[in-house]
Amino acid sequence: MELFMIKTGFYDKVTVLESEKRAWENSPEAQAMREALNPWRNHDAQERKSS
Repeated sequence: MELFMIKTGFYDKVTVLESEKRAWENSPEAQAMREALNPWRNHDAQERKSS
């Protein structure tokens, strides 16, 4: 099975997809989307520090 995945380029394709995913996760657009989906995340952390 492993030989088949190597021969068909499966690992190369997964490596490219993972690098694209990491690049997008670190982009400003992804950060804005995370903030939009959970605007209270930082608010809760700041309240814990204040108290």
